[in-house]
Amino acid sequence: MTTPASRPKLKTRFKPARLKLSSDQPTRPLTRLSLHDQLVAKVREMIIDGELAAGAALPERMLCETFGVSRTPLREAFKILAAEGLIALRPHRTPVVTPIDAREIAEIFDVMVALDAAAGQAAAMRATTADIARLDALHAELVALHGTSERAAYFRLNQQIHLEITRLAGNAVLLNMWSTLHASVFRARAVANYDARRWDESLREHEAFMALLRSRDARGFAAALSDHTRNTGDSVLQMLNQRSSA
Repeated sequence: MTTPASRPKLKTRFKPARLKLSSDQPTRPLTRLSLHDQLVAKVREMIIDGELAAGAALPERMLCETFGVSRTPLREAFKILAAEGLIALRPHRTPVVTPIDAREIAEIFDVMVALDAAAGQAAAMRATTADIARLDALHAELVALHGTSERAAYFRLNQQIHLEITRLAGNAVLLNMWSTLHASVFRARAVANYDARRWDESLREHEAFMALLRSRDARGFAAALSDHTRNTGDSVLQMLNQRSSA
């Protein structure tokens, strides 16, 4: 029986130039997860962070050599990533990173604006003092990450805050719809954070809607939250159009 301590660890011999990545960010050590989970998490991170651009090929032999794994765990990881819509598996052809459909993203954001308005109204009415204090602590951490320009950590915490607000609405159907749609725009949403101007604007919007939540202005909070989502959607589409033109 294999114990956690004896599980194989994924070797990290990643060479950005060999995969023609869009950035040369150093890789981070992969620990504690199973070999399969590490592989899924790493490739997912590379796609979301833009290291593997939309349409980029994912040659099995090169990836196996890069990560020091056999084709079996790599192909299992590909199945998970394909189910998440991040890559496309093609019979007898090399898998590729799934392109982002700007029209679909625009339509999803239209729905998410409405969902955030409903979630914001309900969350502000239901939130306890402890709930608001917890969100305040997360917001303070978000501000600190912005100040130190920790973009990836900021993005993850930003998503956590939005999820916590939606959970506070106390509506399981709304939460399920929001989570499903959010997963569909997650990679595209990360694109907006690469624009410094939008990053600053986004933080100011967070500060504005948090102030409304503290004052328990449910209507104002809902409007500010949905406006923030609309602005994020507009920024995402602008960035996607710029990349398409380039």
